[in-house]
Amino acid sequence: MAEQPAQSRLQRLGSWLRSNAESRWLPAVLPVFPALDFIAPVMPNQLLLIGLSAAAVGRWVVFAAAFMIGTSLGGMLVAYAVQSAGMELGFFLDPADDTASVTQTVEQFRLYGLWFLALVALLPTTPRLTVVACALAGFAPIDIGGMLLMARSVPAMTLSAIGAFGPRFALQLPFIGHMVERAAASLRAS
Repeated sequence: MAEQPAQSRLQRLGSWLRSNAESRWLPAVLPVFPALDFIAPVMPNQLLLIGLSAAAVGRWVVFAAAFMIGTSLGGMLVAYAVQSAGMELGFFLDPADDTASVTQTVEQFRLYGLWFLALVALLPTTPRLTVVACALAGFAPIDIGGMLLMARSVPAMTLSAIGAFGPRFALQLPFIGHMVERAAASLRAS
């Protein structure tokens, strides 16, 4: 069987996004993607969030909230799994390397690990390793999930707003609007 060209897959994905972005069930299913991103990165969730927000502009806040909830649930599940396995931060440290700097660093992470998680969660990427480190340091999964829910609101709302309002704003810029008009004219001519 011949491999389909990438453009047709992208067209199918775009068609699926446009046809399902307004469906009622989508916000209930959407948190699965960022939650699973902690275990196995399946797809670029940032692009999915931007694409859905562009396809259904009126639902951009709902999509952002679904991604925030999914990230929070995924982080809690990973933290629970790590702690259920009985692992802790001391397990990974070499007892022979019990220097003052290592001990001080571990204690600082135990004090400020959730704040560090909040900083890392402000990035658009999934904070997998920081969640694991916080779980190993003994932070409760509910605390990890709560911090993720609050901190991930910034990138989720930003990316969703970019998808919802970015294209319209970009077309108002003279050089982009002019390029789009020229491209459309050349497509009509061919």
